[in-house]
Amino acid sequence: MNEFDIKKIREQLNVSQEKLAEMLGVHPRTVQNWESGTTIPKAKHATLRDLMLKQHQYAGGAEQSNVNGDNINGNNVTVNNKPDTARLLDLLASKEQSLAKAQEHIDKLLVIIERLTK
Repeated sequence: MNEFDIKKIREQLNVSQEKLAEMLGVHPRTVQNWESGTTIPKAKHATLRDLMLKQHQYAGGAEQSNVNGDNINGNNVTVNNKPDTARLLDLLASKEQSLAKAQEHIDKLLVIIERLTK
């Protein structure tokens, strides 16, 4: 059971699954899965709490594309607010999880390519 009702949060913000995914830095399918009940990683809890507490700032406003004041683009992380250590560690853990999943996909593809070339 998730601590957050993603669908309710999304509806309160009046955004699509795609827009919420963009706000959270995840794929739209991930938001869809969370709405279906899959576990939400702890790395996203701080962002979701922030969204719930500051809904009026993000619902229909220009700030939607940058919820935390943090900007993640490739390997560059720009922190506009001075976050506490825990929030920064959550951000780094999320990035590390994304890289680990990407490596898993690469490894699977290499196995497939190896089988096809034999």
